[in-house]
Amino acid sequence: MLRHRTAVLQRLVRQQGMAVIAVLLIVAVIAVLAASLLGRQAMVIRSLHGEQIRAQARWLLRGEVGRAQLLLRDEARRDVLTRAGGAWSQPVLGRPAGQLAGMPARISSELIDEQGKFNLRNLVVQGAPVATELAAFSRLCELLGVEAEQAALISRWMVLALGGTPGEAPPVGRRGEEGDAAPAGPPAGLRPRVVEDLLAVPGVAPASLVRLKPYITMLPQQTWVNANTAPAEVIAALVPGLPLERAQALLLARDRGQWFLSQGDFAHRLQMPELDTSQLRLGVNSRWFQFAAAVEAGRTRMVLRALVHDDKQSLPRVLWLREGA
Repeated sequence: MLRHRTAVLQRLVRQQGMAVIAVLLIVAVIAVLAASLLGRQAMVIRSLHGEQIRAQARWLLRGEVGRAQLLLRDEARRDVLTRAGGAWSQPVLGRPAGQLAGMPARISSELIDEQGKFNLRNLVVQGAPVATELAAFSRLCELLGVEAEQAALISRWMVLALGGTPGEAPPVGRRGEEGDAAPAGPPAGLRPRVVEDLLAVPGVAPASLVRLKPYITMLPQQTWVNANTAPAEVIAALVPGLPLERAQALLLARDRGQWFLSQGDFAHRLQMPELDTSQLRLGVNSRWFQFAAAVEAGRTRMVLRALVHDDKQSLPRVLWLREGA
């Protein structure tokens, strides 16, 4: 009888032990699930918080775009010339801009005259390559130390991208024994919008674009170069037979305050009577600007770029906005 009771007690103890273990396993599973849910909830909260910060930063940057539009409008009313010494050309460095994510925010921004650069859109007019512009681009590349093969690759790609005939595009030099063919243009309907799109061109070296980027642009239409803001390399490239040293001397006087008042004034100061200046695509004002701004608060940083068209008649218009560097 005693043995029977002992066996029953042992069985009950084992059953209770298994029940306790089962309960502990259930509790452990619930704890793991709860921790997982809390982790996901924390992740969602962080994501929403980050999106809220980005939205606030975005609104701060959009406000800075509006300020740049008003600045260009006021400048156009004050001065018929677009010159490097104008109020529009003064960068903003670390201006306080309220709070962002509970921390002091600062904004830096600048307006860049895109008509002070060589516009790659000028290489093609109505689907036809322009020989004078192609030659000017080649001279610019030579002045900047960019290989002729790189210049030809970019020129040919632009001609194809803008609807030119491949046979009319400049030839591309051979590379070694293989003599690789020039690249095809971008897919139909895909037009280049910014200089960075040239990174998609097979064979074009990033180092070449690094050298070219401060001197070239890609605007929605053909434009003249502003002689009051262009660097000496662009001026020397556009004026056939003008040495870089003479262009630098010419612009040294300009930057001391002797701004070009008209295309005729620029042609007169060139002192090149043999040159047909009527063919020069040079002017003294600008309608296309790139705006770049960055807002920073602690570890948070957001960058915005925009292309602005100023028709000198109304508030300048923003054609596109792009977040990121």
